[in-house]
Amino acid sequence: MSTTLNRRSFAAMVAALATVRSVSAQSTPEASPTSIEPVEIPGFEVPADALEVNIGFLPIMIYAPIYVALEKGYYAAYGLDVKPTEMNSGTDLTVMVSTNDLQFALSGVGPAFWNGIDTGLPLNIVAPGHEEGNPVATPLMAKAGGAITAVDQLAGKKVAVNAPGATEYWLQKALETGGLSIGDVDLQYLSFPDAVTALDAGALDAAMIGEPLATQGLQNGTLAILSNDFDVAGVQVTALFSNTEWIDANPEAAANFVAAYIQGCRDLVDAPNDPLNLTIINKYTSVPLDLIAASVRPTYEVNAEIHADNLVILQEFFGERELLAFDEPIDPATVIRQDVIDAAIAVIGAR
Repeated sequence: MSTTLNRRSFAAMVAALATVRSVSAQSTPEASPTSIEPVEIPGFEVPADALEVNIGFLPIMIYAPIYVALEKGYYAAYGLDVKPTEMNSGTDLTVMVSTNDLQFALSGVGPAFWNGIDTGLPLNIVAPGHEEGNPVATPLMAKAGGAITAVDQLAGKKVAVNAPGATEYWLQKALETGGLSIGDVDLQYLSFPDAVTALDAGALDAAMIGEPLATQGLQNGTLAILSNDFDVAGVQVTALFSNTEWIDANPEAAANFVAAYIQGCRDLVDAPNDPLNLTIINKYTSVPLDLIAASVRPTYEVNAEIHADNLVILQEFFGERELLAFDEPIDPATVIRQDVIDAAIAVIGAR
């Protein structure tokens, strides 16, 4: 069974528990002050004849390669005037790229993306997004000091993910470490921040919590990890994608954009806690620098290798969850523009 909690019902649950937990709420320690100082982000020149390219993003940490490539002038160096636009959801990104209002976006390749491909939306994957390492950057967590201390205690309990899609696959794999499956729990849908609040209030028993909220919850003593080592290492659930018609009309620009993005990925793999990288991520996410540095970060492919088998596995999982409007998985080779990736690697060089 699954339930989507709207904000009104969520607020009512939390309020009902407020009187019995007011003392503990007042004693919650505050996060430590920032100890890493920001550095100046150097300026760069955009060529007068640069091609304008619009990209959509969500203000979260997994978009770091885009932020880094933009602020370090990598796009400009390839003759691109990249205009970032903050969006509200991955669905908005998919729609805006399909209409060519945005030329690129990085988002989850979840049910909305694949259902869009099935209806003929002109979208192509041109590079992988992030992938999980070990430990994962989205652990299964419970309230610190609460009744739930192990995964195998979650049968019949309220467990949340942020939205239908890839995080459900994460939850499935986390539950398997305790001999359970997603069908064994009372599945809820709550944003990561709302899930943290609900866990602390006792309105939820467990939830998948993304970084940096996971580390923040550990630091302030409100959350505890139930599982952060489950079988999703290397699984790619996000991708950089573009408008098919725009790619065909601008093949060199598409390759150059991906080359700059790859350089951003490499910078983060080589020096994740470089003060300039942290400062750039902070600019777009408002996450304190010390919290970024302490958080578990996802990993990125330095040669833009896409794990096509992952995309099939995820589609099969979404199909089992009845989240797809089609029966057989779409062949990833029909969606991935390997020609763009190969051209980008030719520009930047393989590692």
